[in-house]
Amino acid sequence: MESLHKKAFPTKMLGASMIGDEELAELADVIKEKSPFRHYGIGDPSKVKTFEDEAMRFLGTRFTLALSSGSAALSCAVAALGIKPGDEVILPAFGWFSDFNSIVLHGALPVPAPIDESLNLSPQGFKALITENTKAVIVIHYQGGPAKLDEIIDIAQRNGIKVIEDCAQSFGGEYSGKKLGTLGDIAITSFQANKMITCGEGGLLYTDSEEYFIRAVRYHDLGFVRPVFADRIPDKELISDSHSFFGQQYRMSELQGAFILAQLRKIEIILEKCRRYHKIIIDSLQGLGCFELRPRIEGDCGIALFIRFKTSEEAADFSQALIKEGIPLGLSSGCCNICREYPIVSKKMYAQGLPPFGSGYNGSDIQYGSTDISKMTDDILTKYVSIGIGPMYNDEDIEDIVRAIRKVAKELYNE
Repeated sequence: MESLHKKAFPTKMLGASMIGDEELAELADVIKEKSPFRHYGIGDPSKVKTFEDEAMRFLGTRFTLALSSGSAALSCAVAALGIKPGDEVILPAFGWFSDFNSIVLHGALPVPAPIDESLNLSPQGFKALITENTKAVIVIHYQGGPAKLDEIIDIAQRNGIKVIEDCAQSFGGEYSGKKLGTLGDIAITSFQANKMITCGEGGLLYTDSEEYFIRAVRYHDLGFVRPVFADRIPDKELISDSHSFFGQQYRMSELQGAFILAQLRKIEIILEKCRRYHKIIIDSLQGLGCFELRPRIEGDCGIALFIRFKTSEEAADFSQALIKEGIPLGLSSGCCNICREYPIVSKKMYAQGLPPFGSGYNGSDIQYGSTDISKMTDDILTKYVSIGIGPMYNDEDIEDIVRAIRKVAKELYNE
């Protein structure tokens, strides 16, 4: 079987593939100002603040907080909601270490929940795991595809549960005409190298809540509220010393801010191109009955094509055939079945006895890795074949993907 594709595909990386003179120019400004710290310096540092302001307008949210990483943003979101030892936080079993760790490191208990064919949190699976100790749920919009937010938020609100949207792989995605991250109580995104836009490491927290925002501000900067943040808060009582508490040190630097500012100004280009190619592929595969596509919700970022088969064996055979056709499988970033990953299954903290897994805490009897949810997660994941779509792809690359899928479908299923 001769491969249809004669040349190598471009990188499927997203923002990283768009790095150019714009990032260099913004970084040069920081060098000229000799002020890499966001709050003061020899010159006039302004990149992080400008980025926060432009991100706020892009997202349509009241508050944004730039951070040193997406993991830092998750930690600040958990702190903002006041999650503590004895609390439970539900998250999809198909997730990432940062989501799990952000819960554990605040002493709360992570409770993995089933996913469904959308590869996102199952609303009914989430509902079944709610207890009197459930305080929050983390919703991951995997690879640009929105979760079923209407159902999840309705269940959460009926049970007094806060919703954290993890948009690390879906920055710029939409749901019901609003940007992902603006429908729940608080949201984060990541600017790690594989993400929608990047500055190597970096993150953003966003919310419409004054209280959650200022708590996140305190937690990210040693408990302080600097003037740039105090000026944004109408309720001045929230910035009084009586509301202070200990915090970490998760500030974004001006170097990161300059880089991500240039990247933010390219997000619409990335989304337009990926969405257009995603739609072309989906429309071109209509009529094939040997597989189904991941259920698509309007607002998908368009960065990945997911093909679902009836069995994992069929998916494996189709994958191998596509590889022989020269089609690169896999995505720009991903998640994993956290129920069977170390250190999660070991439940080891840096010091014995710490919550939630130390003796006497409510997580000590939890057995990760041997649950039905883990098997259910694998049963869904192994039936999918994934193909990334990057902004450097061109019309020929997309045509080759479609031709290869149709060719393999004909040879394996006579379609």
